[in-house]
Amino acid sequence: MKKLLALSVLALTLAAPSAFAHDHDGKGDKGAKMFEKLDADGNGEISKAEFDAHHAEKFTKMDADGNGSVTKAEADAARESWKAEMKAKREKMKEEAPVEAPADAPAAE
Repeated sequence: MKKLLALSVLALTLAAPSAFAHDHDGKGDKGAKMFEKLDADGNGEISKAEFDAHHAEKFTKMDADGNGSVTKAEADAARESWKAEMKAKREKMKEEAPVEAPADAPAAE
C-alpha cells in the first residue's frame, strides 16, 4: 500500500509541471487557470497545503471504495472518467463556438 501511495504521489508530482506550462496553441492560458485553481486563498501563491489539498482531493476521487488506497482498476476507471469528461467539455465548446463565415463569402446584408 505504501508503495502504491508513493508511486501515486510521484506520478502527481511529475505531472504537476505540465499543469503550470503555458498554452501555446492560442486557446487561452491553461497554466494561469491551473494556478488560480490551486491558489485556493487567492493570494497569488500556492502553498504546500494548497498543493497537497488539491492532490488529496484527486486521490479521494480515484479511491472509489474509500479504503485509503487506489488500485490499478480504480486508477484506470478514474482516467477513463476524466477522458469522457474532457471529451464532453470539448464537444460543448465546439457547439458553443461561433460559426465563422468563409473569408470569400459575401457579406450579409
